[in-house]
Amino acid sequence: MQSKLATLALFLIFLAGCSTTPRESTLHLAKSSGFTEVRFPTEQFTLYGQFRHGDREARKTLRVYIEGDGHAWSTRTRPSGDPTPRDPVGLRLAMADPSHDPLLYLARPCQLVTGSDLRNCSTKYWTSARLAPEVIDSLDEAINKAKINCGAAQIILVGFSGGGGAAALLAARRTDVIFLGTVAGNLDTDTWAKLHGISPLAESLNPIAVAPLLQSLPQRHLSSADDTIMPPEISERFCRAALQPLSCHVANGVQHGGEWQEVWEYQKGTESTRN
Repeated sequence: MQSKLATLALFLIFLAGCSTTPRESTLHLAKSSGFTEVRFPTEQFTLYGQFRHGDREARKTLRVYIEGDGHAWSTRTRPSGDPTPRDPVGLRLAMADPSHDPLLYLARPCQLVTGSDLRNCSTKYWTSARLAPEVIDSLDEAINKAKINCGAAQIILVGFSGGGGAAALLAARRTDVIFLGTVAGNLDTDTWAKLHGISPLAESLNPIAVAPLLQSLPQRHLSSADDTIMPPEISERFCRAALQPLSCHVANGVQHGGEWQEVWEYQKGTESTRN
């Protein structure tokens, strides 16, 4: 595992020195770990993804990793013109997954897409409406298509940052999710907005509202004591609301965009789904 992480670190350094766009860097990074680029035209958006085939004998479960909010703001008061993440933490988490299951990395709406695939994109979808009902609908539709394509019967959902909030909202509406994982997840958008002194995400759903529906679902919510963007209290509020206080875990030394793949317990998630 350490050698794989070292190779990944060297590859990131290499990409940093190249004059590539964030989309090109993501494509090269995914290819280095055996992923294939996929697109999901849904009713509202065209979503970008990367897919890795699992072993022929291990196709019962599809693992889905949902990206964070990406480059949502250029400054504290000015939204970005392109929410594509400069460093796709969700992809790094997916790449380090050691399982033999089929695996889907799924970007958020308007990330990593170009041309006509930018249809219906508006800055609200990476600011006030980043977790709007139509966003969750689109992610849900893409997951359904991927599940059918690989013949899976059940889903493991893992999301980073705002993708963690999306994963929780998806888990509450689906009947095939056997494990929910979040990494620095925005699981209470109202508390998060108050913490940072910003306007509430008025057009978004708040994940903590669905926490009571997830009481019986195996979960793991990882935060870091050194993450000032999404401190542990956000996920801890969600765990209490889901009556699963032991599902929250706090790491040390990891900042919001840090090396979460080094502290995320992949095997723990697998074990939880098989109990």
